[in-house]
Amino acid sequence: MLPITLLQRIVPVRKTARAAISLRQLTTQASTTTLLSDHDYVARIRQLLQDTRPALPRFAIQGEHVKPILGPSQFYSEMKDHIRKAQRSITLAALYLGHNETDLVAALSEALRARPQLKLNLLLDSLRGTRDSGQGSSASLLYPLMKAYPNQVQIFMYHTPDLNGLLKQVMPPRFNEGIGLMHMKVYAFDDMLIMSGANMSHDYFTNRQDRYIAFQNKDLTEYYCDLVSTVSSISYSLLDNGDTFNLSMDDGVPDPVNDSKSFKKHATKKAREFLRKWSKVQQLPMDASYDTTLHPIIQMGPFEIRQDERVTLSILEHILHAKNQDGLAKMFITSGYFNFEKRYTETIIRSGAADVCLIAAAPEANGFYNSAGISKYIPMAYTLIERRFFNNVKRTGNAERIKIEEYLRKGWTYHAKGLWVYPPNSVLPVMTTIGSPNFGYRSIVRDLEAQLLMVTSNHSLRKSLHEELHALRHYTYPVTERTFKAVDRQAPAWVGGVSRAIRTML
Repeated sequence: MLPITLLQRIVPVRKTARAAISLRQLTTQASTTTLLSDHDYVARIRQLLQDTRPALPRFAIQGEHVKPILGPSQFYSEMKDHIRKAQRSITLAALYLGHNETDLVAALSEALRARPQLKLNLLLDSLRGTRDSGQGSSASLLYPLMKAYPNQVQIFMYHTPDLNGLLKQVMPPRFNEGIGLMHMKVYAFDDMLIMSGANMSHDYFTNRQDRYIAFQNKDLTEYYCDLVSTVSSISYSLLDNGDTFNLSMDDGVPDPVNDSKSFKKHATKKAREFLRKWSKVQQLPMDASYDTTLHPIIQMGPFEIRQDERVTLSILEHILHAKNQDGLAKMFITSGYFNFEKRYTETIIRSGAADVCLIAAAPEANGFYNSAGISKYIPMAYTLIERRFFNNVKRTGNAERIKIEEYLRKGWTYHAKGLWVYPPNSVLPVMTTIGSPNFGYRSIVRDLEAQLLMVTSNHSLRKSLHEELHALRHYTYPVTERTFKAVDRQAPAWVGGVSRAIRTML
């Protein structure tokens, strides 16, 4: 079945003798006929966010300084271009750096050699970053860079405090990552910031679809660099130990493995200090030259920092339950993994003021598809979770309003996450989120996550965000009852029980 385009779903076009309406004509018409309504809708969302307590930081910019990046190869090209251009600092935070990313390391080395004043700060997850694939690890790849430029390069490895004691000893590599990770993805170059859900490895630069949005704003970039610095301060430092490297905590910081209770107390204090500092940043008043507002939000379950969870639930409640005389709003939510947290799914099913479309990876687009060992059953576990949600939607009579789509593109995997909000009767979104959370249990209770919520009335930016979503949905197909009857969707009985037991680790 061919994918149905976004415009066909939002604004069905009837067959007449007149020529078909183009995207340009349709969006131009929307900008004149629904402008006031859309602006009112934007104002409502901004007021909701402004009323959030504790206060969220807010940055006001012009939409022209925001640019969605549409694919992994362009993302890679932008990364290398900004590395070449950076004059003062480069800050990179991701789950890991692929062990074969020698070209990216070479680009960093060249930039550091050409500009002795340039500083590189790199934050990775300790479990994933030191895991040896047989061809090396992130740490072993970066060690020569640190050794060559000791006064310019700092590398940190965050370790979850929830993996300690006997559990640390018995959990095998790869599976131990389910206990908790540093999952943030932040890429900053001087005053340029790229927010994403993508890691730094070959597949994310070639055939693993994610999302990436670039922002040109000094204050926003400073926020995320400070966030990375805060997490780095509670992480292991990668140090030169002669012919190899070792990991060491700074003096005064409890070890997350050997003294996890004290570490959590220390880390929680640091995280709350960071939030208090930045909650005071409220760029007011808004004026006509700033049409876009940005709200950074974070989630650190191990330290009881639940900002992203709280704001996401508030947005879902407001958009999905606020009645509009003009009709239903539309919300699209995507995650690489169909494992949405229970309160999120309950809010969606209870909603009556918006149409909702959930997008996730088809089993073949899951990174664990056809993998070795027990992990090959992980796509089946996600299918079972998806089927339960599908049946709940049908049972509650919401099948016409709540849809599921799966991404399937030959040779590609899917890792995109975020949401888009369209006002009633509008063909362009006014809000999106971009960042690392998958809207699942792990994002809420186990991992460190960073996300950015953007609200805009800028017509060009809204059109770009619409085209970003349209490009993703070009490779999706609707999920129906027939989907779950396919032979390759049938899972062994034990997978259902296991999927429930380990759902917070998926």
